[in-house]
Amino acid sequence: MKKKLFITVSQLTRSAGILLLFLYLGKGIQFISHLPIPGSIFGLLLLFLGLNLRLIPLDYVLPTGSFLLNYITLFFVPVGVGLLQYSELLSIHWLTIAVSSVISTIATLISVGWLYQRFSK
Repeated sequence: MKKKLFITVSQLTRSAGILLLFLYLGKGIQFISHLPIPGSIFGLLLLFLGLNLRLIPLDYVLPTGSFLLNYITLFFVPVGVGLLQYSELLSIHWLTIAVSSVISTIATLISVGWLYQRFSK
C-alpha cells in the first residue's frame, strides 16, 4: 500500500514538474523575445513539440494532465467573475463582441476543416 502510494505521488510530482518546466521555459522565451504572446502559449507549443517528437513520453505528463483536465471548468470561474467588473463596457460593445465571435468561429471551422482535408490525404 505504501509503495503504491509512493509511486503515485512520485508520478504526480514528476508530471507536475515537467508541466511547470515547460510553463517557465515558455515564460522565459516570452521575457527574452518581448513578443506579445503569453509565455504559457510558448510553453504549450514546446510541450506539444516534445510530445510529438517523442522526447517526452506521454506517460510522464498524463497523471497531472488528466487531473487538470478533470477540473478544467474550475479554471474558468475567475474569468467569469472578472467579466462582471466590465458589465457596463460589455453592454456598450456587445454587438461588436458577438459579431467578432461569430466571424472568428466560422473562420476557425473553415480553416481547420480545410487543413484536415488537406493533411488527411
